[in-house]
Amino acid sequence: MPDTSDLTPSGESADPAAPWSVAAAAFAANFVTFGILFSFGVFLTPIADDFGTTTGPVAALFSTAISTYYLGGAIGGRIGDRFGARPLVAVAALAMSGGLLGTAWSSALWQTYAAFGVLVGLATGFCYPSMIGLIGRSFSERQRPAAMGFLLVGVGAGTLVMPWLGHQLISAIGWRQTYAVLAAVALVVIGWAATRGDRVRTSGARLMRISLLARSRRFLLFFAAVVAIGPGFYAPVAFYNDYAVDAGVAPGLAAGLIGISGATSVVARLACGALGGRVDPMWLCRAAFACLTAALAIWWVSGGSAAVLVISAVTHGVGWAVWVTATPSVLAEWYGVENLGGVIGIYYTGLGVGGLVGPAVCGFVIDAAGFGPAIALVTVTSLIALGLLTLPMRDGAVASSSRT
Repeated sequence: MPDTSDLTPSGESADPAAPWSVAAAAFAANFVTFGILFSFGVFLTPIADDFGTTTGPVAALFSTAISTYYLGGAIGGRIGDRFGARPLVAVAALAMSGGLLGTAWSSALWQTYAAFGVLVGLATGFCYPSMIGLIGRSFSERQRPAAMGFLLVGVGAGTLVMPWLGHQLISAIGWRQTYAVLAAVALVVIGWAATRGDRVRTSGARLMRISLLARSRRFLLFFAAVVAIGPGFYAPVAFYNDYAVDAGVAPGLAAGLIGISGATSVVARLACGALGGRVDPMWLCRAAFACLTAALAIWWVSGGSAAVLVISAVTHGVGWAVWVTATPSVLAEWYGVENLGGVIGIYYTGLGVGGLVGPAVCGFVIDAAGFGPAIALVTVTSLIALGLLTLPMRDGAVASSSRT
């Protein structure tokens, strides 16, 4: 990333190619971090078998990683807005590599909570909001939607490739050796991405006081909705694979369901980026929540049919892509691009709460009563989220005083 002297007042680099090298780094970092995190479903059963336990305790490992991801995002996004993305992404490279190696070398399940649950989660959290803030600072308003879409395509592409790759490597060399290989990949790729980050803030604007968010009705409604959507958003990531295998779906297709969601999200994110500012981003968020809820309902009534599960995965991918592409635009419109990393990091802690509770609770429900009640539970919480998002999003005085 060029230093601040290379940037125009609009935030656009004097070298037109330079911001896109930043976007490429953001794509690569998100490809690796989210690809590894969201491929956990194909590791769940091998880890449980290795440690002689059931689905519930291992599913809670994913919940832990999700919660630390959002905790890291809340901290890292704010630090990135103030000091730049480079130091955060460098730390993320070390944390991701160390967490995967620690998981591979673990001799007890509790050790995987410290390694995967904490370090891998934090690494993802340090990368994502800081990179979103970096994109916001590096591109003009006109180019920003396309650049943000490209960054988010990295998330979808990683989710497409990594579960399939993880399944192939586990079959060939085992889950522990697979995580060791991915540790080396993460160190190289995320380490390179860190070299493209900015070292100092590129905007002279002062940061918003985060305490203002607690008095913002629209932010609190938006936050409550993301808490409620979290369990349903992460249930397919954690359980599509095991549900499909139990239903008799071929293991390769079962492992590929979340990859299908990721592939769909790649196409949908590109489409959202092309739309730019032509569609109200809040309307897109509501449409996305409707898609995520529909995906769960389709899964619930699928009866284990491979074709219906693919439809569910595609619907999940569309909802996922539209939501994460539209959300930065909503928050940038409300609170300004100079605060985007910090605000979006705090917003996503709500998804972390849902992610912490959802897979863990679903895992124990599955152990006790099977998949049907668990899917029904998260379908209901997603309907609640959609209802919250349809309420009026107005702020009044807080909106006008959001920047200090």
